[in-house]
Amino acid sequence: MKIYDIPQGTKITINLVYKRTHYTVEATILTKYGNGILITPLFCGGGLIDICTNAHFEYEDPYSGRKHIFQADSISWVDFSGADFHVIDGREVVVNSENQRKAERYMVQIMGNAVFNGDVFRSVIVHDISMRGFSLMVGKHGNVSVGDKIKLEFSKSEYSTKMVLEGVVVRNFLIGGYEAVGCEIETISPAVMSFIMEKKEEHNKKKEEFVECDALGSSFGK
Repeated sequence: MKIYDIPQGTKITINLVYKRTHYTVEATILTKYGNGILITPLFCGGGLIDICTNAHFEYEDPYSGRKHIFQADSISWVDFSGADFHVIDGREVVVNSENQRKAERYMVQIMGNAVFNGDVFRSVIVHDISMRGFSLMVGKHGNVSVGDKIKLEFSKSEYSTKMVLEGVVVRNFLIGGYEAVGCEIETISPAVMSFIMEKKEEHNKKKEEFVECDALGSSFGK
C-alpha cells in the first residue's frame, strides 16, 4: 500500500523522535502531496516541527481490518498562504521484504517471556532486535527448532508497559555457550516500532560520540 492511498480525513497517531526526544502526536490526512501526504500541523515540545526523519504510524483499513505500518522517510513543514501544514513522505514497512534483510540490529539484553507453538512457556533474554527480526537466549536446554512459532512479551523496565512481538524461529546458534535462536518478525506493533526507534537513536548517538572522541584524540596526537 502506498502512503498516499490512505483516505483523506483519516486520523493517524504518529510516533516520532524529534531533537532526541520521543513524542506521540495526532494528525489528520488532508490530501495527496506528490508521492506523500499533506497533514495537519505537528507540534512537539510546544513548538512547530521543522523537519523530522525518524517517525512511523499505523493505519487500519476499516473494511478489511488489516493494519499497515508506515515508516516516514521525512516529515517536513510547508506553508500555504500563511498557514502551517506538514508533508510526510514514506513507505509501508513490509517485514519480510528483501530490502529488510540487512536491517541493522540493536543490542538490548533485557528479560522477556516467550510462548513457543502456543504451549511451551519460557523465560528468555532478548539479545538484540531490528526492524526485521530479533534473537533470544533460551538457556542450555532450549529445545527450540527452526520453524517454531513464537510470541514474545517484554518491557523496557519493571514499570513499563509490556510489548508483544510474534515471529518464527529461523536459526539456532550459541551465545557464550547458551542456546540462542534467531527469529523473523511476523507481526509488529507501534509500541515495538517506537522501542526500535529509541534503540536506533541510542546507537547513532554512541556512534557520534565515538567519532567525536576519535577526532579529538587524533587532534591531540598530531
